[in-house]
Amino acid sequence: MKKKYFGSRDILLDDYNATAIANMVDDTTATADADGQKYLLGGTLLTADKNFLTSNDGSVVLKPTTDATKAQGILRQDYNIAEGAVPASVIVSGTINLARMDDKTKAIYTDDVITALKTSLPKLVIVNRN
Repeated sequence: MKKKYFGSRDILLDDYNATAIANMVDDTTATADADGQKYLLGGTLLTADKNFLTSNDGSVVLKPTTDATKAQGILRQDYNIAEGAVPASVIVSGTINLARMDDKTKAIYTDDVITALKTSLPKLVIVNRN
């Protein structure tokens, strides 16, 4: 039976005071799970070779990064990328909740990463509340 990620946890706390932009996301290095599916999980830091906010021609596909200084946004929820790039909601400002992320993604958010995100995504607030 294939695992489906419908209704995945939304890491964004407040829609009204946030900005999430639709953009294509993909990870060509992702490996398939036992069901043959590939996922990008909510909270994943995303980057691209050019600024996705000013490129409205569909040419920019965001990909995961662990370098917070290069982060252009954060994936709002989980997405299945088994068939390639998919449209996704990318957070560029607002409050995100670490408690809503899976443990592996949450572990990326060290003090150093959170500090670096203050420069690359200055309108982002990170909390860890159940």
